[in-house]
Amino acid sequence: MVPPGSRQALSSGPDTPSSGFGENTLGEIAQSDAVRLPDLATVFPRRAERLRALAPGHELEGFLRMIAALVAAQHEALAGLPPGSLPGSAEVAKARLAKRAPLDPATWRRDESWRAALARILEKIDGSVLPGPAQEARKILAEAKPADLEALADRFLEGDVPEADAAKTVFVAAALQVAWTRVASLLEASDLGPADQGQCPACGSPSIAGMIAPGGTKFGHRHLHCSLCATAWRYVRVRCVHCGGTDKVSFRQFAGTSYVRAECCENCRGYSKVFYLESARLLEPLADDLGSLGLDVLVGEEGFSRVANPFVLAVMARPDGNN
Repeated sequence: MVPPGSRQALSSGPDTPSSGFGENTLGEIAQSDAVRLPDLATVFPRRAERLRALAPGHELEGFLRMIAALVAAQHEALAGLPPGSLPGSAEVAKARLAKRAPLDPATWRRDESWRAALARILEKIDGSVLPGPAQEARKILAEAKPADLEALADRFLEGDVPEADAAKTVFVAAALQVAWTRVASLLEASDLGPADQGQCPACGSPSIAGMIAPGGTKFGHRHLHCSLCATAWRYVRVRCVHCGGTDKVSFRQFAGTSYVRAECCENCRGYSKVFYLESARLLEPLADDLGSLGLDVLVGEEGFSRVANPFVLAVMARPDGNN
């Protein structure tokens, strides 16, 4: 579920789009880092800064300012966390052999450090930007029993969040991002299997968006960015991130907008966003995904779907997205 978005007309490209962004280079991978593990010093500050930059004058200004405050609290939560646990070398080797991500929530059990991150987020977040449902959720979570918090985390990671839990789950998702991002940053790229799927090679989660940067080939290269642990991985251009198909991929974008397009698959009816760094150098995948939710609305009206940005749950709790 996404908030009301811009009603600008979409421009739809053909199945094989023009070469303006190079999307007709089917199957090509530019020479670049196959995997980029998160940098704890910059991942959350850069995201918060971008959200704050997007907010003024945006139709979802209150929502974006709230998420900016949440992300700033995520960075503060990193400091002083108790030691976490990494998968051992045997577990990593087993994951590679089984062709699965070593930090997959379905097989790698989280430790209690995520709850410490949650407590710090609830303490550090700027409460002045929180709407009523978020304030109430913050209070409930601060008093919740560990078993209840673990149940909320399980439901989020399994993709089964009832609307009644939406406001609470935004904070839980933020804490889980902190925990998984910290652990992913401690991995070695060599710990991971081939990064050739639409799911994160570090934790198996879906991508939040793709970013295309100049270089490598004439048209640049795409990296997908994980919605949970902030790992980025190289992925073939013009290939569906959901089913891997390449034969019926088309693109949608706002008329007159060049920095973001929706890559839509006619086979599985899935879509993903693609951002172009050459058009807007300051882009950040999670922040700009939230800043372009109007595109989700319009693509959704055509019958395409994807796994939503975890912070869209905040809009479910407050449909107008404002304070």
